[in-house]
Amino acid sequence: MDFLKPGPELAPYALQAMTMITRAADNGLDQPQRAMLDAIQRLVLDTDLDVESLKPIAPAELAVAIEDPKLARHLVRLMVALSLADGPPSKEQVSLISSFATALGVEEPSVKVIGHLANGKLKRFRIAFLRHSHIRTYLRNTYRMLGGVRPMIRATLIARGVLKEDAEQTARFRALADLPEDTLGHAFYRHYTDEGLAFPGAKGGFPIGALYHDFAHVLAGYDTSPEGEMKNAAFQAGFTQHDDDFFTALFAIVIHTAGVNLAPFPMPVLRGRIGQGELAFDVFRGLQRGAEMKIDLGNDWDFWEYVELPLEVARKNLGVPPLVASPH
Repeated sequence: MDFLKPGPELAPYALQAMTMITRAADNGLDQPQRAMLDAIQRLVLDTDLDVESLKPIAPAELAVAIEDPKLARHLVRLMVALSLADGPPSKEQVSLISSFATALGVEEPSVKVIGHLANGKLKRFRIAFLRHSHIRTYLRNTYRMLGGVRPMIRATLIARGVLKEDAEQTARFRALADLPEDTLGHAFYRHYTDEGLAFPGAKGGFPIGALYHDFAHVLAGYDTSPEGEMKNAAFQAGFTQHDDDFFTALFAIVIHTAGVNLAPFPMPVLRGRIGQGELAFDVFRGLQRGAEMKIDLGNDWDFWEYVELPLEVARKNLGVPPLVASPH
């Protein structure tokens, strides 16, 4: 996913539109929305404007200013993320985003998807969201890595405990413990054991085609707390290069700050979480870090070729930017 900056001439127009979206929330321009706007100003717009003093902007006026189709879509996506800062979006927010998208000539599927949520159509929202989600990439990778539909089904049944463990597969991952401590493979092993995760091939194990998500945790330096998952999802969205890349970041935003659990198991949802501390900045920085990478880890990336490399060498080869603290 591209991380685009509109430049100093266009930034105020973009901020006017985004501020309108936050004001249309059920609770108005509250702390979670302010935190996200602040992060966007610092990382995307390079501005430091007082959002309280900004006047509304008409969709047609914004369209005159923002002519680049890629930048226009990026702006609409930021509006969608802002609408989820502190719970499901309001109908007014979705109406505004739709008006801006139409004026900008942007066809962004997430706008229609969150419309279902705003209208209380949760089942339709979940189905529509999952049609665009990274789950499809997980399945595609698993199909490719295991060699077909039948092995993929077998792996699913093992993960659910219907079939017995694939001892050969789990042994290969447990062997990563024997690698030098500074390697990516050993760090991945420690990540799994420290977090109490089951290896692929074991009951409850993550599908092998989704392991790039956990390697992303290790490479980016993000933990598996709700805050860490939000940062990692943004990082993953950043390096992902396909039309629905934005939905990867949106998945964590919907769960962890809009408070709507999309996962098939209980999650620690908390409305407005992104307003805490510097989390909003760190999430957008995660997106920026992922976008600066040289490779899409979810697109036929073979992690076995990297596990014996020192972690810092692997990061350098993949183009992972360093993890730096917020300047505030």
